[in-house]
Amino acid sequence: MSAPSPSPAKKAAPRPALAKRPAWDVPVRILTASFGGYALTAAATALLARMLPGSPLEAAMAATVMSFALFTGAVVWTFGAGKALVVAGWIWGLALATGGLAWLSMQGGWPS
Repeated sequence: MSAPSPSPAKKAAPRPALAKRPAWDVPVRILTASFGGYALTAAATALLARMLPGSPLEAAMAATVMSFALFTGAVVWTFGAGKALVVAGWIWGLALATGGLAWLSMQGGWPS
């Protein structure tokens, strides 16, 4: 007696073609997430420490605790966004804006 012949294998559904990304897409995201996220977090932490109410120590501690969530959000946003250059522009632009406001607050141009 011969072995039963195997049933014809079902063909897997074709996979959708992955979108082609430029070669610089991943390096831009890595640099933006690490350095841009750090710059944004450092500037925002300095600005928040100056703006939060309470003693300077409490404000600095609260701003530092918030910085962990901010950095994580910046990294997730960088790798989750559709276009690397758009999110890089936003991250670096926000870092420059918050850095400028933090610098302005340290120069006495911002009411504390």
